[in-house]
Amino acid sequence: MEIRINKPRSIQSAKSASSPEPARRTRKKTVQKIGKGTLAGRLASFFKIMAKTAAAILIILFLLSIFVYAFTSDKFNLHAVTFHGCKQTRPKQLEAMIRRDFSGNILRIDLHSLKTRLEKETWIKKVEIQRILPSDLVIYIQERSPSAILEISGELMLADSDGTLLDVYDPAYGKLDSPVIKGFLGKDAAEFRRNQEENAARIRQALDMLAEIGSGSSSYARRISEIDVSEPANLKILLVDDSAEIYLGEEDYLKRFCKLMDNLNVYQEVKIQNNDDIASVDLRLPGQIRYHRRDKK
Repeated sequence: MEIRINKPRSIQSAKSASSPEPARRTRKKTVQKIGKGTLAGRLASFFKIMAKTAAAILIILFLLSIFVYAFTSDKFNLHAVTFHGCKQTRPKQLEAMIRRDFSGNILRIDLHSLKTRLEKETWIKKVEIQRILPSDLVIYIQERSPSAILEISGELMLADSDGTLLDVYDPAYGKLDSPVIKGFLGKDAAEFRRNQEENAARIRQALDMLAEIGSGSSSYARRISEIDVSEPANLKILLVDDSAEIYLGEEDYLKRFCKLMDNLNVYQEVKIQNNDDIASVDLRLPGQIRYHRRDKK
């Protein structure tokens, strides 16, 4: 026997009635903001812009007042100029030139222009300048060093290794143990400078030749009294107490000079046999030494 028990409908309806209804959503109250389009918004933006503009103007005026003060105040007038490294250059003359040709206010002096002007001086190779506020200049000078004695139109001149003419040779500059170099373009110093590039190249070639020969022995270079660079493809030298030109060409200077030194006794015999009438000695041919007598008129 099967027994079924059915729940009364009243109970089912009670359960369905007991389920709570979803809570109603509550609406948030919105706060109205002042829009940019409103009069109050436009006024607020205007005052912000005015405040920023006023602040910027005050800053500009402040900076401008400092600028005007610095460029007009006597506190920034050039007071002292100190030079370092001057041996051949004269500091007092350089200072007089600066005070004459440049502004009296230290902040208005163009340091690049001053550097360029100073480096045009004959003995000055390089310049460094410092501004020491409020009123001083400190100038460091690197001078050119005499490296060669040149013969130009019968006058001895000093030059540095770059081929820059410095001054007329004078023992007061100190002993310069260097042969005299001749054979440049130009009959005087002015024409020498107009051919500066070519003449400088000839000086460098002569100094390189001396350095190469000197690398063989410290006594070799001292045996040379004169260098002729009139033909760069054939450098010619004179030995001390000798009048014959020695042809060295344009390369292998040390090798060729050593060939002459190794055969110096032979050279002396040739001179005796020819009554000391040897005009030139050619060392350019490998394994050979050629002696040439002077042409008799």
